[in-house]
This record gives sequence, structure tokens and C-alpha cells, in this order.
Amino acid sequence: MGVAHDRGSGGPAAPREIAAEASSDALGAPSYDELWGRPARPAARELPKPKRDRWPIFATIVAIIIGATALIAMRERIVRIFPPLSTAYRAVGLPVNLAGLELRDVHSRIVMDGARKVLVTEGEIVNIRREQNRVPSITLAIRGANGLDRYSWTAPTPKSRLDAGERIAFRARLASPPEDGAEVLVRFARLDEAKAAPTPSVKSGKR
Repeated sequence: MGVAHDRGSGGPAAPREIAAEASSDALGAPSYDELWGRPARPAARELPKPKRDRWPIFATIVAIIIGATALIAMRERIVRIFPPLSTAYRAVGLPVNLAGLELRDVHSRIVMDGARKVLVTEGEIVNIRREQNRVPSITLAIRGANGLDRYSWTAPTPKSRLDAGERIAFRARLASPPEDGAEVLVRFARLDEAKAAPTPSVKSGKR
């Protein structure tokens, strides 16, 4: 900057001090107004997301659980009304026993009674219900190696009714059984109220 001279005196003028200010801060970025000369548009405000109602999902899950429980607990009654469903229950490991009875520890053997052979079949009948249950007769069938029935007959049981959880032993005899018999199939005769449903059966090999 040049030095000013005083015109009146003709001599050099005294130097004049000029205030100066320094800052160590970096130069800030210009504002939107300084760059474009118009106010900036306000940023769009994000609308809150609507909360999803979880009650229908919860209600659906509860309904499925209750329905599945009812199908399992009432499967005996359901199969009585619609017997073909017994196959579906058996496929998922929930066989339906409409008789409420089980044949256990069934075995058969050939014994000699004088000069003739006698087939003896023994086992237990168990009432699996929590109430007294009717016990039908048992049907026995001798099958050949080809799986076909060679001979069948019906034998009475020692008792016609069993209390809850009661078990009884049974014994059936057949004189002069077929020579080509390979196994004995034992099952309950059909009850009057369960004619449409299969009854439990047990196979026993001849010994």
C-alpha cells in the first residue's frame, strides 16, 4: 500500500494504522443462501412406519395349537365317526385303538397230546382304558409261508369285562393244526360298536 502525502505541508504524511484481525479457524463452507440466493427447502420428514398388529398372528397360532390338541385327544371319537381317518392317525404314529384293549406277550407252540399235535397260543389281554371295558372273543388264524390263511377259528376269553387297567391271561388250543402253518395271527373279534374300524392284532410264530 502506498504512503499518502499531505498536500498542504508538502512533506510526507505520518503512517496511519489499520486494524487487522486474524483467525486460525478454517474458512467455513458457504451457506445455501450464499450459493444460490434462495432459502433451502426443508428436508422431507420421514413418516413413522405404521405398527403391525400382531394379535391376528398370535390368535392364529393359538387356534392351530388348540385344534391339533383336540385332534389328538379326541381321535378315538373322530375315528368312530369317520373310520378312514384311522389310517392317517397311524401314519403319524398315533394309532387309534377303538377297542381299548391290547394283546401282549403273545406266543404259540406245538405240543403233543398223546399221538396228535396241538397248537397252543397264549398271551395277555390288557384294558388300557380308565374305565371298565367289554372284552370280545379272540380270532386266531394260521397263515402259511405265502401269507395266506390256512385255518381260522374263534376262542372265548376268560372274562367278558375288565376293570380299568386290568389284565388277564388267555389260552387257545387247536388240535391237528395245518402242517404248513408258519405263523399265528391273533386279533379281537369285532365289537358291535366298532365294526367299521380295524381291531388290534398280534402275530406269533409257531414253535
